[in-house]
Amino acid sequence: MNRSPTTYLPKDWHDRLPDPATYYAQHLEKLGEADGKGWAMAPCPFHDDHAPSLNVRLISRKGTYHCPTCGAHGDMVAFHMTRTELPFKEAVRDLIGLRGRA
Repeated sequence: MNRSPTTYLPKDWHDRLPDPATYYAQHLEKLGEADGKGWAMAPCPFHDDHAPSLNVRLISRKGTYHCPTCGAHGDMVAFHMTRTELPFKEAVRDLIGLRGRA
């Protein structure tokens, strides 16, 4: 069975996702320090945010996020999909360094 490079995901893609702390530090402006439970705050990129309102979980494998102001929420893949406007499989491939490769 031939699979298109944009639709194929390796079985271990979950394990190949970047570390949430590293990912969010590269993609959020003014990311604060994590608290004792692994949550950090940054200005939300999904609305006009002048004070940090986006909460990101830096120590979970999924890298969950939530903004109580605009309601944006999800995991690191959902965040990347929204920021890049890529569909799920392409966003995952981009995150694990396979985008554009067979």
